[in-house]
Amino acid sequence: MAENKPIELILPRVEGAVLIEGYPGIGLVGHIAANFLAKELGMEMIGYVESSFIPPMTLILEGKPNPPLRFYGKDNIIIAVADIYLPPTLINEIAREIANYLKSVNASKVISLGGMGIGMFKEKFEVWGVGGTEEENKELENLGVKILKFGSISGMSGKLLWEASRAGLKSYVLLGETFGDRPDPRAAANVVEVLKKMLNIEVSIEPLIKEAEMIEEQLRRMHEQMEEARRKVEKQYETMYL
Repeated sequence: MAENKPIELILPRVEGAVLIEGYPGIGLVGHIAANFLAKELGMEMIGYVESSFIPPMTLILEGKPNPPLRFYGKDNIIIAVADIYLPPTLINEIAREIANYLKSVNASKVISLGGMGIGMFKEKFEVWGVGGTEEENKELENLGVKILKFGSISGMSGKLLWEASRAGLKSYVLLGETFGDRPDPRAAANVVEVLKKMLNIEVSIEPLIKEAEMIEEQLRRMHEQMEEARRKVEKQYETMYL
């Protein structure tokens, strides 16, 4: 690691790269979507983030050791994933290094994925987004994405949008609407659907939909059990005071 440098990207040069970032956030939407894409596109790990400020840990995936902050790659697509939450200072440093790297390889796009917590259920959950320039916003609008006019985007997605746009790179953030209190593969599927059109890639979101249906069924059963318990308690009180 370079002297006095808090982080280092161990990553080969990928000219004209498209980087997709999916660090953990609301509903783990970006994290789920990015990991799903890496698997469905048959990507291999091509790099990682090195830093003495990253918690000392190794992830075991399919029986093999892996660093917690990784890059997957295939052709010119790079996917950045993290399996841990990071302090803001470290996110700032990583975002700057990623933007510098992408500038040096003349990256064509930088796309961050995340969730937008709305705290309620809807018939149809939508995808919001914002680009680094008005031109990018128009691209997103043409894909059916609702443009975020006011608000804030925290974490890696927000910081990378700023650093990438400041470096003159085409940058975007996609945010899938989610209730926000649990991992949401359905919101991740909605985000992936937009990505498919943006990048002209072919992947089926069916596995994410099935996972979402399993979670929703579990929640439905929990709700029914809670309602049944509530009715029993109410009946006991009624009996006591009759």
